[in-house]
Amino acid sequence: MTQAAPILWHFRVSHYNEKVRWALDFKGWPHIRKTQIPGFHVPVARWVSGQNMLPIIKLDGQVLAGSNHILQELERRRPEPRLFPQDTEKLKRALVIQAYFDEQVAPDLRRLFWSTYISDAARCALMATDGSSPATRVVWQSLFPLMRPLFKKNMGIFPGKLAAARSRMMGHFERLEREIGPSGFLVGDQFTVADLTAAAVMTAIIRPPEFPYPLPEPWPEELIVLRQSVESQPAFQWVLDIYAKHRSSSQEIVE
Repeated sequence: MTQAAPILWHFRVSHYNEKVRWALDFKGWPHIRKTQIPGFHVPVARWVSGQNMLPIIKLDGQVLAGSNHILQELERRRPEPRLFPQDTEKLKRALVIQAYFDEQVAPDLRRLFWSTYISDAARCALMATDGSSPATRVVWQSLFPLMRPLFKKNMGIFPGKLAAARSRMMGHFERLEREIGPSGFLVGDQFTVADLTAAAVMTAIIRPPEFPYPLPEPWPEELIVLRQSVESQPAFQWVLDIYAKHRSSSQEIVE
């Protein structure tokens, strides 16, 4: 019996969503992507999964939400090529690194990324609705003054939290540098979920050429300055190298 292709509801811009896209592409798993627009996605997400967050995937009728939950299920259903080490100690290390980047780094970098857009409704609309129709962009922009407080609250875009995120950013890059092993990978001598997670999360600031959805030009000056502030870090180059060598070609089924 032929299995239906997975259906992925995702945000183009998000690094959490990038983790799942990358895993599907890495495993050579053809899938359908349904791009959602931040803010406008809520009714769809609730209808599909009963909650508000993306990414969401449908696998053979089973609906899963949350990038880590999805990655684990993808690995269970299609273990090769592997993302999760079979060795117990290596798996433990990979999961510790994954948790750090998901729980500590990702919120800081997402907060900083959105802070460079949030005050400019037109630029924010261009970024958030990239790939959608001009009419959708106009509607989103017209509603953004009402949505802006919700975005700020959801992402913690407040002066104190932004200052704390900026103060921690260099430490995140230095932590990544300390984790890189002699092989160039974070765990053992193979690409794993640790490398995928760390590199995907860092795309909030770095945006490698292989990231599947480039940001609309021109970028906010604040984002350019933020990126330039870490360009000299070895971790910055590591992310570029990981993307260049291991970001597999898209397995999206274009409907």
